[in-house]
Amino acid sequence: METPSYYVAEKPLFHKEGFTLIEFLLVLTIISLTLFLTVTNQQSLIPTFDLETQVAKLTSEIDYYQSLAIKHKQPVLLVFRPYHNDIKIQIGNEKPFYDSLSPLILLNSSNLDYIQFNTHGHITKFGTLKFLYHQQKFKLIFHIEQGRYRVSLEN
Repeated sequence: METPSYYVAEKPLFHKEGFTLIEFLLVLTIISLTLFLTVTNQQSLIPTFDLETQVAKLTSEIDYYQSLAIKHKQPVLLVFRPYHNDIKIQIGNEKPFYDSLSPLILLNSSNLDYIQFNTHGHITKFGTLKFLYHQQKFKLIFHIEQGRYRVSLEN
């Protein structure tokens, strides 16, 4: 007995619900371009640090250590080390720690090697710290007594 032809399932030559190779490559290209553009635009979202930002960061750190001396009623010693390009920080009798100045470069021509804030936030030494940041120079000029300083930008 022969099976009627309407019971025989025919195998389709192609699958209609699938993607063709061209469609697949097109989708893959669009996804790749989207990912590439997203990743490369992330670089522009990272803030670029200019000279003013670096000066503000440095001065805020110095202000922080001055206020720390006043708050804890302990002297705070900041030793500027141009050959290491960092600041050695010692609060009272505690173990010193180091804070890198990078991306700033502390120049050897600076005539101030340390400042010490007393318990009132005053300093007994004055002088100038000279820095370089991306071919731009600036100075921090410390005045004696109340721990005040000013910033001088060079052209």
